[in-house]
Amino acid sequence: MRESTSLSLWESRASARRGLNRIAGLLLLVFFAGCSGGSNNTSPVSGIVRFPDGKLLREGTIEFELASEENAATATGEIGPDGSFVLGTFAAADGAIPGKHRVAVICDVVIGNGAERPGMIAKTKLDPKFRDFGTSGLEFVVQKSSNNFIVEVTYAPVEQ
Repeated sequence: MRESTSLSLWESRASARRGLNRIAGLLLLVFFAGCSGGSNNTSPVSGIVRFPDGKLLREGTIEFELASEENAATATGEIGPDGSFVLGTFAAADGAIPGKHRVAVICDVVIGNGAERPGMIAKTKLDPKFRDFGTSGLEFVVQKSSNNFIVEVTYAPVEQ
């Protein structure tokens, strides 16, 4: 009698362990599905960056930071030679999370091309205030549908 009791106790523990393993597996599956589903929460965002005279900014990076959350995900896109950009948050070109965004535009000289020696760094065309979300003054609302923005920037102040 004692042998069958210990055997059934062992079987019930093994069954409980299998049940816990199944629950843990399901929780991991739900967790990873939630993590990889971030792009489902984004909306397509594209546009151009231009100066007030209509000339295009033909290089650099544009970033959209969700204004309503602290440590929010930032959508980023490269500005192409035609002045256009496409944003990505979780993957390239997957868009931005809908909502109000603060925007920064960065257009600096590429370091490592040999032109960074003193006196050889070209001045940036873009006003430095656009490098920071807090000083750029640029805000856009990303809708749940497709978005296409014209981002107006100004030239850097002329040094005298």
